[in-house]
Amino acid sequence: MPSEPAQTERGYRALDHTADRAIEAWGPDLRELFRAAAEGMFSESVSCAGIEREQEWRVQVEADSLEGLLHAWLSELLWVSERDEASVCTVEADEVGTEPHRARGRAWGGQPPPDSPHTGAPVKAVTYHELRVWQNGGTWRAHLIFDV
Repeated sequence: MPSEPAQTERGYRALDHTADRAIEAWGPDLRELFRAAAEGMFSESVSCAGIEREQEWRVQVEADSLEGLLHAWLSELLWVSERDEASVCTVEADEVGTEPHRARGRAWGGQPPPDSPHTGAPVKAVTYHELRVWQNGGTWRAHLIFDV
């Protein structure tokens, strides 16, 4: 992923953190930001190479704030992957609204092949610690820390 976003790109980058995993995600709108944050959360745990899109999950969450909405979105995606013991490899945020704070989308993934290596420690939880969502120019950004 690129280290600095262009106004029309979405992406994420890992940040140094002493014990957990931290990322910064960005996108030109909230839908792309939520998608990039999900990609960043799952990317360092498992390689999606060889994983078929055999499962689809529909995700819908509400919250009292934009930070709370991103937390709920990522927590729900993490929960469905754990519940079904599957790897989430593709995420689409179909709608992200701020009045009220609601997000709706879909995710796809499946069972990793038996020889598929984990690329890092799996995320256990999304934290509220240092969670921020803000707009900088035309780019939406988020700072997230995950418990691993």
